[in-house]
Amino acid sequence: MEEIYWADKIAHKVAERNKEVYVVTSGITPSGTIHIGNFREEMTVDIVKRALNKKGVKVKCIHSWDDFDRFRKVPANVPKDWENYIGMPVANVPDPWDCHKNYAEHFEKEFEEAAKIVGVNPEYIYESKEYSSCKYKDGIKEALNKREKIIEILNKFRKEPLPEDWYPIQIYCTKCGKDSTKVIFYNGDYKVKYKCKCGNEEEIDFSKQGVVKLRWRVDWAMRWKFYGVDFEPGGKEHSTPGGSRDTSSIISKEIFNYEPPIYQMYDFVILKGQGGKMSGSLGNVISLKDLNEIYLPEIVRFFYAGTRPNKEFAVPMDDEIFKIYEDFYFTERVYFDKEEIDEKRKKHLKRVYEISMIEMPKELPIQIPFKYLVFLSQIYKKDEDVLEKLKQTGHLKEKMSEFDNKRIKMLIEMARAWAEKYADEKYKFQIHEEKHLELSEEEKKAVKMLIEKINSLDENTLYEIGKESGLGKEFFKMCYKILLNKERGPRLFELIETVGKEKIKKILEKYV
Repeated sequence: MEEIYWADKIAHKVAERNKEVYVVTSGITPSGTIHIGNFREEMTVDIVKRALNKKGVKVKCIHSWDDFDRFRKVPANVPKDWENYIGMPVANVPDPWDCHKNYAEHFEKEFEEAAKIVGVNPEYIYESKEYSSCKYKDGIKEALNKREKIIEILNKFRKEPLPEDWYPIQIYCTKCGKDSTKVIFYNGDYKVKYKCKCGNEEEIDFSKQGVVKLRWRVDWAMRWKFYGVDFEPGGKEHSTPGGSRDTSSIISKEIFNYEPPIYQMYDFVILKGQGGKMSGSLGNVISLKDLNEIYLPEIVRFFYAGTRPNKEFAVPMDDEIFKIYEDFYFTERVYFDKEEIDEKRKKHLKRVYEISMIEMPKELPIQIPFKYLVFLSQIYKKDEDVLEKLKQTGHLKEKMSEFDNKRIKMLIEMARAWAEKYADEKYKFQIHEEKHLELSEEEKKAVKMLIEKINSLDENTLYEIGKESGLGKEFFKMCYKILLNKERGPRLFELIETVGKEKIKKILEKYV
């Protein structure tokens, strides 16, 4: 049967490598906040892993933290004097907030916890530990002994050729800890001599001293062979012709004698309305933790599962969030055969839903419009009051599944968080129960009319009161000022119904 979902197509190619256990990997340098664009790397791998699982094969999923990479520049949210650590491995830089062992761990642990919430929990490998324990000593030795061949490969893609004294390694000085070093001698085995700008000059044995790291393109290829990698994606910036993916693939074949993994380029994830790539160093980022505060875990997955990796997509934090929830609910209804659409699209959306879900429900879950929950979560400060109102309005059943109970509690929390952090003023409000403004006689007359008719109130009655009182549309403004201390708000009839007619009546009586 022909596969139509992108990850299933990749899984088919991977399985053609014919192995007992397939290895899928991702990698990120924790140089700053790990944002939702970075997460596309790990999420792409997780989706392919799921596709392989569906084929019934064994899969090992690895995420490498490239925390032995050098600290290149100070991000916007880090003190400027951290410039003193530039050139050190990011795992050796202190945590500016003093809550983790080091700078890298601060960002790694936050991300790992956030990823776990959305069902992504690979085996994490910390490259600072791997390199420091001399695990890659033989790969380093092989690269050094084939240095001239590596130079020849890289020069094919360079305008300016590499100098003859270039080496495929960087060395972190044992004295100052930085990579401001130059190799001056290699003995063909495990010993290398270097000189550092700090004045230190020494010979080290990299089979015993873990201060040597392969340069990026060589490092990538070496690790493919070391772990037996079968699939690893790469960002748009690595995928240009002659870029790091192309050159690493050649190095993998010609230096390490290893067939490169199946590859998938992934495009940027952007914030709606911002445009361009997110950057931890610039500080214009949304982290996975931020996303988890306002989107269900399955909807976070839905963003990535529902878009081909080579297509850019935007994540909204504004009121377009309502549409995202509705799009997901539609996909959910398709999965449970509650929507009539063409067969090809149905098959695709069902697969997207399967990939999006962490736990598969047995029947169509309860779907409550997120906008309505934003409304309720501000009127009722206690979750149990929101739940009671939802039962009254028929949105909830008396007896609900464990899945539905868990989802609705998360949704209330997320709606409240969105209203507090991201909502436009028109979505923010609170009921003012005490008298806080003076009314004209004409306005008092209109309020009396509303009190008299409130028990039999409907939409038309509100317009009739506005007309009969002579206030017209100003009647609605007056009501919003009384109830919300704002000139606008949710539909007045819906507001009165939701808060409760008796409570509204008591508030109005204070004004006449």
